[in-house]
Amino acid sequence: MVFPSRGCITCKKRRIKCDSVHPTCGRCNKASRTCVWDQNEEAGLVFKSENAFAQGKPRRPWKAKERDISVSPTPQPTPQTTTPEEDVPFRFWLEYYMFRDDEVPEFVHEYSHYIIPYRDKTQPGSSLHLAVSSLSHATFGRAMQDEKAIGHAELLFSQSIEKMQTAFRELTQDNVHETLVTVMLMAFYENIMYGHERHHSSRRDSASSWGPDITGSRFWENISHHKGAAGLLKLRQERRWPPDFPLERAARRQLVRTCILRGIPAAPWLQDAAEFGEKGPVLDLDSIIVRVASLRSRSLHIFLPKSARFSTQLSPIDIASEARDLDAALESWSRNIAEDWGFSVQSDPSTDDTFDGLTHTYTSRGHATVWNRYRAIHIIINSIRKRALSIASQCSSQTISTDMEQEMCLEKISLLSMDLCRAVPFFITSHPRSTTRSFPIGESNEANGNVGDTRFEILPRFGILLAWPLTLAVNTDAVPEPQKQWLKTRLKSIAKSLGDSILDTVVEQSEFKF
Repeated sequence: MVFPSRGCITCKKRRIKCDSVHPTCGRCNKASRTCVWDQNEEAGLVFKSENAFAQGKPRRPWKAKERDISVSPTPQPTPQTTTPEEDVPFRFWLEYYMFRDDEVPEFVHEYSHYIIPYRDKTQPGSSLHLAVSSLSHATFGRAMQDEKAIGHAELLFSQSIEKMQTAFRELTQDNVHETLVTVMLMAFYENIMYGHERHHSSRRDSASSWGPDITGSRFWENISHHKGAAGLLKLRQERRWPPDFPLERAARRQLVRTCILRGIPAAPWLQDAAEFGEKGPVLDLDSIIVRVASLRSRSLHIFLPKSARFSTQLSPIDIASEARDLDAALESWSRNIAEDWGFSVQSDPSTDDTFDGLTHTYTSRGHATVWNRYRAIHIIINSIRKRALSIASQCSSQTISTDMEQEMCLEKISLLSMDLCRAVPFFITSHPRSTTRSFPIGESNEANGNVGDTRFEILPRFGILLAWPLTLAVNTDAVPEPQKQWLKTRLKSIAKSLGDSILDTVVEQSEFKF
């Protein structure tokens, strides 16, 4: 006789500890899995017969024992099997793109934080499994310049799209969040693989008379996957399906930031972050960000020639007034922040990775990320305000000088951009050269083909946190040129680290303004 450990068959197959609660154990209940128990199990002492034939089961056909002469058995090419060749890109993606649990607090989690838990719940061959594989191959292929990996990524992505079409037709409360994660993944994949080509294609299709994309809407108009993600959040709310607030908060944050890039207001079902469980200083700042998105969408015409403006649009005086109110709200947010949200400034002349020799230190990179988002939208508001005041001062009916207020806007933008520069080094990690490192990301290749020794790098996962505020700053006219060029260099490094061709084009073209 053998005395196996108590537990359901489902948990044993997954090789996880079972709490042996009948009729559905805790793990199966939490993961919404079918909890299967051995029919021979009785209360009290658990035992099984090692002799299957004695239990009435058919004998196993006799087979001569073969000598194993291979190092390891070769797995059959089934959908459940991950080949070593496929495992390398996946490990690469996990190492450089995925946050560890203790690296950032929940209030800045990206949707990617929830990819693996949802992937582990799905069957191999699902749209999410395929999307993860395609993204890992894409990031690996871009970083390592591996054309074979890139080709495989495209094949996996097309298969994921086909599966996704089926998933959309069969949406339920059981798969809506899995689908949300998949859609967000697809958006990032397309930024990496097709961003540059997609943007230039849209330019070729546009009227030749169009100037730079000052609004941002033309540049970001093809982010269709984010539109789909917003639709999934709306559907979940309308049908009152059970929420996954941590995931939904993370997805919503990115969707609202995309609205600012595109020059559109946040959809009504996305505007109240409290409905998604946001709280504290992040909730307070989020409410201001939503208002900034609304004002930006209604003030885009001030960047257009006078002949292209319409009398029905918001007047420059009204725009300046609303921007003034938002500026005051942002100042209040920074003054009333809790003590543990503060940061210190210190001199660091030992490294060249600073703008002016000064750097910030924060409680965590999560706190630094929220501060940088505050600075980015504060820069935008003062840029809009200055632009509106400049136009208002040119109107024949305007008799009050706005020069002093415009100068004040410029001074604020200069100080905010300086603080943004000083915050960036906090995200740069020190990685001494090591022969055990699997993937030399961020390190330069010398002429002889060897990997060069680079002490500092911005890891892709930290680059994700910096990309949005830096994108806004480098495309704001009023940011002083020294700060703008320094931030551009860092954003270029982030784009290369992420393999994000959209970001790369943003830096190269500078085709829209805030």
